[in-house]
Amino acid sequence: MSPKKSQELKHQRWGDINLEGARPEVGAQWTDTGEASEEGPLKHRDSDTGRTVPCPPVLTELLHHHMNTFGTARDGRLFRGARDGGRVGSTVYGRVWGTARARVFTPEVVAGPLGKRPYDLRHAAVSTWLSGGVEATRVAKWAGHSLAVLLRVYAKCLDGGEQAARDRVEKALGG
Repeated sequence: MSPKKSQELKHQRWGDINLEGARPEVGAQWTDTGEASEEGPLKHRDSDTGRTVPCPPVLTELLHHHMNTFGTARDGRLFRGARDGGRVGSTVYGRVWGTARARVFTPEVVAGPLGKRPYDLRHAAVSTWLSGGVEATRVAKWAGHSLAVLLRVYAKCLDGGEQAARDRVEKALGG
């Protein structure tokens, strides 16, 4: 197979996650419906404005496998409660997350802040994109941030990288 064809096939394995709304769990006292969560637009966006986030091949494959095995809820959610098919509450996935984290990390890592909450995966993704060399403006778009927020929040997450940065500059200069 030619390198070009191989690259085309690799690119085809990427997916897109289209985010159209949010339903954060905030507590019943803070919603108009009295439920623990309320559907609304993505943060800092109009109700009809979504965004697309690239989905790397390994995650695309996992999500397709999950959908083929379990389907989706009536409203399209990938994950639903075992008893009634409703939302999976934060206490449930928090418990599952804590158990999984304890099983895969060393006791020293578990004692620290790395991956303490499921939300930390967002920080890990954004930091990975940045340290992987994706330009900051594109990362900001994928993450749904302004460039200023991206640099203020995530620039401090990047550690080291001096030699990699120099190597990229050298390559760009043709050396």
